[in-house]
Amino acid sequence: MNLSGVWDWSFFWDSFGFFIRTVAPFLLIIVAIVAVGMLLLVVIRAVKASRE
Repeated sequence: MNLSGVWDWSFFWDSFGFFIRTVAPFLLIIVAIVAVGMLLLVVIRAVKASRE
C-alpha cells in the first residue's frame, strides 16, 4: 500500500519546522526559569543545612 500520495510530507515537515522555530525561544525561557528556580532551591537548602 503506497501512502505517499495521501500525506504531503514536505508540507508537514515545513510546518513542523516553522512551529519549532516559533516556539523554541519561549520554550527556552520557560526552561531557564525552571533551571534558575531549581538552582535557588539547592542554594537555599545548602544555606539552611549549614546553619543547623
